Amino acid sequence: MAAVSSISKRVVSVLVVGISAHLAVAQRSQAEIAANGITISEPGVYQLADLYKHSDIVASVKIVSGDTEHYDGAVYKAEVVKNFKGSTSGETIYFGPYVGERLGREYFVFLQNADAVVPKGGSATSYGKVRYSRVFNEGYSSMEIAYKCIFDGHDVSQKCDHGVRVCTDYIKLPVNTPIFPPTDEDTPFGCRWVRKTLFVTLLESVPK
Repeated sequence: MAAVSSISKRVVSVLVVGISAHLAVAQRSQAEIAANGITISEPGVYQLADLYKHSDIVASVKIVSGDTEHYDGAVYKAEVVKNFKGSTSGETIYFGPYVGERLGREYFVFLQNADAVVPKGGSATSYGKVRYSRVFNEGYSSMEIAYKCIFDGHDVSQKCDHGVRVCTDYIKLPVNTPIFPPTDEDTPFGCRWVRKTLFVTLLESVPK
């Protein structure tokens, strides 16, 4: 019985240490996130028209560079390819703060204006002080554009097209919008693809 009691005490001690370590890591991670100006919370659910309404800038952009070293959060430099709201085609904009956007790739971005960002320590190798806009809704207002062969059709020419990655668990498209894979299939983060041409039509039809 004494041996069993000793083993039980050791197991409890291990569990307590393990839980304490896990909490310490979680708290440290939250502190690091807070230090970078990012607060993690449950994303909201937006209809596409409401996402448009809550955005100061809506555009398709091409990311030309990014800086995660000289600012408190990621800052991307992008060229506006097509403006839908709040910018002009060919304009250079700066946005963030989420890491993971791919340099040289195109995105549809829904952005909210924020305070200008200033490099840490006055670094001369950064963009300097720039007008800045924020991706919101926990990053779901930035949508990758890519060529995919997942769409409906009878041959490759019909199945392959430029698409937009929309996380439809949080960004709701109009009813009966064709999305791939369909909603009855599980996908990472609830994200699916819609043809780019159709997505542009949906944006252009949003009441202004």
